Amino acid sequence: MPSEVAKTWHHALPDMEVMKRRVEHLEKTNQWHSYAMDVLGSMTAIFGDNQRNRDTQSILRNAHECLNRIISFDEAGFYTVDDESSFDLSYAQPDGTEAGIDAEVEVFIRNGMFAWAINQNHPVCLPSRDRQSTIILHVISTRSRIRGMFAGRLSEEQAGTTEAALKLLSIVLFNTAYALESAALYSLMDQQQRTLKKITERQSEELVHQYSHDLLTNLPNRVLFVDRLEQLIARRSARDTNLAVILLDLDNFKRVNDSLGHRAGDLLIKLLGTELHRTFLTEEISRRFDLEPASITLSRLGGDEFGLILDGVESLDLVVRAVQHLIGIISREHDVEGHQVFLTCSVGISVFPYDGENADTLIKNADAAMYDAKQRGRNSFRFYTREINSQTYRQLILENDLVKALARNEFEVYYQPQVELDTGRVIGAEALLRWRHPEKGIQPPANFIAIAEETGLIEGLGLWVLQEVCADLSRLGRDGAETPRISINLSARQFRQSNLVEQYRAVIQETGTDPGRLELELTESTIMKDIDIAVGMFQQLHSLGVRLAIDDFGTGYSSLNNLKHFPIDTLKVDRSFVCDIPDDKDDAAIVTAIVAMAKSLHLEVVAEGVETREQLEFLRRLGCEIVQGYFYSEPLPFEQFRTLLNGWTATA
Repeated sequence: MPSEVAKTWHHALPDMEVMKRRVEHLEKTNQWHSYAMDVLGSMTAIFGDNQRNRDTQSILRNAHECLNRIISFDEAGFYTVDDESSFDLSYAQPDGTEAGIDAEVEVFIRNGMFAWAINQNHPVCLPSRDRQSTIILHVISTRSRIRGMFAGRLSEEQAGTTEAALKLLSIVLFNTAYALESAALYSLMDQQQRTLKKITERQSEELVHQYSHDLLTNLPNRVLFVDRLEQLIARRSARDTNLAVILLDLDNFKRVNDSLGHRAGDLLIKLLGTELHRTFLTEEISRRFDLEPASITLSRLGGDEFGLILDGVESLDLVVRAVQHLIGIISREHDVEGHQVFLTCSVGISVFPYDGENADTLIKNADAAMYDAKQRGRNSFRFYTREINSQTYRQLILENDLVKALARNEFEVYYQPQVELDTGRVIGAEALLRWRHPEKGIQPPANFIAIAEETGLIEGLGLWVLQEVCADLSRLGRDGAETPRISINLSARQFRQSNLVEQYRAVIQETGTDPGRLELELTESTIMKDIDIAVGMFQQLHSLGVRLAIDDFGTGYSSLNNLKHFPIDTLKVDRSFVCDIPDDKDDAAIVTAIVAMAKSLHLEVVAEGVETREQLEFLRRLGCEIVQGYFYSEPLPFEQFRTLLNGWTATA
């Protein structure tokens, strides 16, 4: 019996061994499936859309860790495609031999198997070079783009990898491809965002620069000038040095624009900006005036106006020296596109805290001082004083009143008769403007013409005078008597108007005025400023049929050579030469020379300011044809002038 039991036990041993191996296999398979489920469950987290999984190395490392849990490769490598469509080894299994798997892949590339495997959407099993292991190639691709290739070596013992493992391999690599695709897109987006940020920052810097700097000269503009002045005032402590605000304005800069064009004007401003920068913002300023460039702010405030802030100046004498040097830089000839342009400038200075404790006040007072420098003859500088401020205020009030005066019809044309000495007849008159101020009464031209010229109001005012004179000539024509000719003064600013001739032609045609009854007067100093331009304008005015006269002759230093080029009809001898004849020998000699010169040029002569019988007889002996002055009549309103003409008795 025991022998039978032993025999039965002996036969049961193989079955138990098989059962044991079967259980071990099932446990191993179950563990693999557990790993597989874990890999599939964690795939989203591993290849998810988060910041730490957006670089290639992290994605490939995560992919390799997943694969190692389902297939134990002896070696493994991930190849990615570069911009030139080449496959480069980007990640290799840390405990493997990088050169080994790379050498295997090189063989497959040469024999075409690598290219073939790219087009297969499943694992490709190929024998290794030594036939001792199997190489698995699997393309890493999305549905639309190949991102790379996986290569892994399996030993002979592992060569029988299950079909489920290979399918899982495909799933992992498919997700790897999308992770690489996503990383590339995010990389592109990051790059675009960085580029956009740089562009935005650069544009913001450019906008800030444009907001605070002048586009023509690249100097700080008024905004930055005021800001820096406010900062300097805020940081200022009780110390002995001075803070000076200097404003500079070019004299008669409009003439450059009118004669040479705005392009030339812009080039001149740019040239001046460069010269001022070279002088005041370099080490030269330290040597000359003991000023650090960092303590100087140079700005173009707009138009033809520049500004300087000098901080830390030891004495006002240094400010004066710096301003004199500034004027020297500006007040000379400048070459603009082959044209020699002579400039002058006017400068105003205010000093903190004596002339103001804030930026606005300091700038306003420096501007008032600059205006005072212009009023005193230009090409000079003035420190601000309280008297300047009150004068500027009065000037501002006058300007405002002047603007309103034309609209309120407060102007009136007076006429001063011109008498022909040979016949004693009134052959003409000079039209003189008067302002009937509502509070100050009748104002002569000396009180407002300069302001009208400065502000540009003279252009509209001059056109109004022409219209009034033409209307008055029409009224005189209806009286039946011989209509006198009327002389009208043209200011320097009117003379530079580009549309002056067209305006005068239109008024003459609209009113039906005989142009021969009009005589336009320009001062000698005005036409001598630019002979070529003046000759051209005279010829255009002459083409209208009007007479042309040079007023205040003898004060502008013109020559016979210049005069012969002008189509003029009349020379008017300035009253400053007439008032002291015949007693003043110098004035008598000048008047004699002017009359003789006019006769030699076949020009008519009108002497202004004749008030005495002695003056009249002296002029008669010289052969002067026409006189004008209080000896015969003061300037009269139109109706009184009209009455004078109708009742005038010739007194030769």
